[in-house]
Amino acid sequence: MATTRYGDIRARDTDRADVCGLLDAALADGQLTEDEHTARTAKAMSAKSFGELDAIVGDLQIPDNLVDAPVVRVDRRRPRRWLAPVAIISAAAVLGAAVGGIASCAGGSVGPSEHVPTLTTGAGLAYFLAAYRAEFGDTKADEVTLYPEYVLFKRPVSGNPSETASYYYNGSIREPDIRDGRSPDTKTFDLAAVDVRAIAGLLAGAPQTIKVPDGSVSYFKLSSATNGPVDLGPAVEIYAKSRAGASGFMTVTFTGEPLRVASPTPR
Repeated sequence: MATTRYGDIRARDTDRADVCGLLDAALADGQLTEDEHTARTAKAMSAKSFGELDAIVGDLQIPDNLVDAPVVRVDRRRPRRWLAPVAIISAAAVLGAAVGGIASCAGGSVGPSEHVPTLTTGAGLAYFLAAYRAEFGDTKADEVTLYPEYVLFKRPVSGNPSETASYYYNGSIREPDIRDGRSPDTKTFDLAAVDVRAIAGLLAGAPQTIKVPDGSVSYFKLSSATNGPVDLGPAVEIYAKSRAGASGFMTVTFTGEPLRVASPTPR
């Protein structure tokens, strides 16, 4: 991928997420080794311009689902006003994504340090997933809950699936609390199945979608969800709260498909 006169254009978090998706595909089809994938993913998450992203993926073959991404197509790199190109869950979600915008997940908002984005945004999710993969060498988990400034997550202890390791992350992953009694019925899921672009748009528009437009996302949870006796499979539950305390949530699949929306409830 040749460097172009658009190389100095600032990259968005969705562009970084596209590059991470391309790197994941390159790992899966044998273009990259695990070490190369980890190193390039870390560089992608801190890249500031298209020129930096070009240097990361310039020698890779491009999968069909990313041939039209701005990181690949030079003619789509000019700044423009975007409508959120994500799967939405209702007419309200269309409004929410358009008002919030994927770009609002980005850069200027920071969490516990100047290097970590607010973790309840698309940028924060992408950043955490890269850190998770780098730490464990895989993307398997039992449960992950992202708050604005930290993440709590659980995964089975390697080599001993009857034990659960509980972790705390706020820019670095602390030593786990390990406990016996992990149920054999616990369903582990793969975080690599999360469509970061789709979830980023839904996070940005969640307050509008949940009908607390003056509010914000208080946290969101990735887990194997249920609705009564019905197994919904791996899902994302996004919780938002208004300034007055009214709260609600919506549940979507890892690819952003709708499962349910809960009406706000007064505090």
